[in-house]
Amino acid sequence: MLHVCCLIVEVFNTQQTKLYAKMLGKDRNFFLYFLIIKIILMNIGDQMANGLKVTAKLISIHSYPVEEHTVQTDDDYILTVYRIPDSPKLKNVNSSYEKPVVFFQHGILCSSDDWILSESSSLAFMLVDMGYDVWLGNARGNTYSRQHKHKHPDSSDFWNFSWHEIGIYDLAAMLDYALDETKASSVHFVAHSQGTTTFFVLMSTMPWYNEKVRTVHLLAPVAFLKDHSFILSKVGGLFLTTVDFLGYPSFLSMMLGGFELLPASSAQRLFCDYICSENSSLRFLCSSILHFIGGWGTRHLNQTLLPHVCETHPAGASTTQIIHYLQLYSSGDFKQYDYGIDINLKKYNQETPPHYELKNIKTCVDMYYSDNDYMSAVKDVEYLARLLPCARLFRIPYNDWNHYDFLWSVNVKEIINKRIIEKIERYEETHDHIKNT
Repeated sequence: MLHVCCLIVEVFNTQQTKLYAKMLGKDRNFFLYFLIIKIILMNIGDQMANGLKVTAKLISIHSYPVEEHTVQTDDDYILTVYRIPDSPKLKNVNSSYEKPVVFFQHGILCSSDDWILSESSSLAFMLVDMGYDVWLGNARGNTYSRQHKHKHPDSSDFWNFSWHEIGIYDLAAMLDYALDETKASSVHFVAHSQGTTTFFVLMSTMPWYNEKVRTVHLLAPVAFLKDHSFILSKVGGLFLTTVDFLGYPSFLSMMLGGFELLPASSAQRLFCDYICSENSSLRFLCSSILHFIGGWGTRHLNQTLLPHVCETHPAGASTTQIIHYLQLYSSGDFKQYDYGIDINLKKYNQETPPHYELKNIKTCVDMYYSDNDYMSAVKDVEYLARLLPCARLFRIPYNDWNHYDFLWSVNVKEIINKRIIEKIERYEETHDHIKNT
């Protein structure tokens, strides 16, 4: 009972609730329903505070050394970043050699686990084996980054962020930290899904970071969602009006914004143990979830990875991240978060949120996309490429390749990884030649 009372106090103290109470006026029953939904959202998932942290374990199991680093952002979120500094396959290599740095950034509801589930086909391990210094980032709110200097993750204040903040605070801080630790001047950057969005945010908003990246490899890039085909986005978009006539955010933004979404949970563990195990007759449900979200009909998903994918996903996020994407879908633009006219005027000095200035992204980016990706549609990626100063496109030569095949396809080593490695190696060879002449 005490726990419920505390939750009610927490809900009433949020700015969204106060604004919506004002809008609803005397409709107390409706406001009560609103309050109940908010409380449910605050408890959804039966979250496990420590989640299922397996990145270090998986790296060690494959006999690679691993370092865990803590990074504090300018707005006081505390992030966990993993480093794979060496490969057991390169024992005789001169340790004084200045290794090029490769930084990986995951997508929404994902984590550093994405990149190391398979020793034989994971790009991270392939690069370490070639002498690269690999770093794996974790955005605020996921299993590995649920800390803040002053805010507790059980408080809604902790979850008051979108991928905009992940871009300008988290990605900036993690890149700076990796560069400081390695004494390198720049990194090779690899990202998937929301990780690509945060790259666009950082480079367009703080363009001096363009000098801190060498090559950029964006898998299933997401910025524009005009042709987005995920059914839940279409449903959400029906309810998402940018601003209502009172000057407050839409119902959906007010109802769902600022809470934890799909954290690691005991229910998730049970699902993995009984549904996704190798001997389960219901194992098809595991792959069906990935097909539903990322694109139906793929023949490329590595089925042997399903138990590991299930164990580590979803890894948690803020509902505001989802709402920000729904706003992009609704508007057709790549813009900052829409808080409603009143707050927009205070925050942006204009009624609508500003567009991200993609012309500020001077670094040439390689973007990998496919026909069967529900999250990153062909037309949206090609439109994005036309707006970037320098973009190279690689369209996957399979019409059934989906959003998650970029990470866990049985063909990912040949189709994606070797291509990325070739481009990174070409850069390093050219760079070494220039440096030695």
